Amino acid sequence: MDLEGLHSFATIAKEKSISKAAQTLHVTQPTLSARIRKLEEGMGVKLLDRGWDGVKLTQEGHYFLYYAIQMVSQFNNASAMLNKADLLKFDRSLAEVTRMDRMVIGVDTGLSGRFVYPLVAELQRIRPDLKCKYVSRSSMLLIDLIEYGVIDIGLFYDVKECRHLQPVHLLDDEWVLLCSEEAYRGVIRKDDDLINVLKHDMFVLFENPIATYVNVWEVLSKLFGSTPDKFQIVDSSDMMLGVVANGQGYTFVPKCYVPELYLEAYPIRMVPFGSMLPALPVYMAYSETVQLDVPIGELQRRLLARYKPGAGHTAASGGLNG
Repeated sequence: MDLEGLHSFATIAKEKSISKAAQTLHVTQPTLSARIRKLEEGMGVKLLDRGWDGVKLTQEGHYFLYYAIQMVSQFNNASAMLNKADLLKFDRSLAEVTRMDRMVIGVDTGLSGRFVYPLVAELQRIRPDLKCKYVSRSSMLLIDLIEYGVIDIGLFYDVKECRHLQPVHLLDDEWVLLCSEEAYRGVIRKDDDLINVLKHDMFVLFENPIATYVNVWEVLSKLFGSTPDKFQIVDSSDMMLGVVANGQGYTFVPKCYVPELYLEAYPIRMVPFGSMLPALPVYMAYSETVQLDVPIGELQRRLLARYKPGAGHTAASGGLNG
C-alpha cells in the first residue's frame, strides 16, 4: 500500500469527484483512476462505486477512509517534525524525540491503565537514571515494533506468534462482564437473571478487538442462543468504560482493561466471567538482537510481586502460544 494511493483515495472522498480530485492533485484522471485500482487490488476490496452521478464510497471504503486520513496525517506530521528548516523553534523538542539513547517501552493500550504506573515505578528503582520513551499501541502492533527493533521492551497480550523475541510470562488476565451499576441493581430488585436482562441490551463492541475476542462471540452464542443484534461501537477502553457507565450497553473485556480508578469513580459493575472464557496470557518481551541496560529478570520479579495470584490473575507456565 503506497502513500500516493492513500492520499488520492482521501482526496476523491473529500471532493466526491474524480475530475475535481485530479485537479486538486494536479494529475490526469486516468492516472488517478490507476492509483485507486492499484490500491483496491492491493487491499482486495472495492473502495469506490463509480457512476454517472459521480463516485460514492462503498461500505468498505467508508470504513477505510478514517484510517487512510490518519495514515496520511501521521506521515505529514512526521515529515514536518523532521524538517528542521520549518521548525527551528522546535529544535530542542525534535532532538529529544529523535535521540537514540532512550529506551523505548511499549504497553498494550488496554493494559496501560494497570501496568504503566508499576512499570515506571520499578524501572525507576532499578535504573533511576534511565531515560525512556513510553508508547501505547495494540498488542499485535507492539509485537511487530519489537521485532523490527523500534521498541526495546513491550507488554502485550498473547495474540500472535512471536519470532525472534524473548518472552517473559507475567500473569494470566481473566475476562469480566461489565455493565452499569444501575442495570446490575435493577436485576437484583427484580430477582431476575442478569444474562436474560442483558440479552436485550446493547453490546459494546470494540472497533478493533484483540484477536482473542472471537472467544466472546462463542460465549454469547451459548448464553443467548445467538449473537447480539444491537451494538454501540468504541475504539478505546476509555470510550468503552464511559459508554458502559452511562448504561448504554454491556461488554466482556479482559480485567486489566478496567483500572481500579474507574471502578471507584464510575457506576460500573464488574462481574468475573473467567470460567467460561480462556485466560489471556500477558507477556513482557524484547528482541533477541537488542542489548538492554535493564535486567529483565529483576524487572519481571518486581512486577510479578505486584500481581500475585488471588486478585483475578493466576500465574502460569509454558511458552508463548504454547
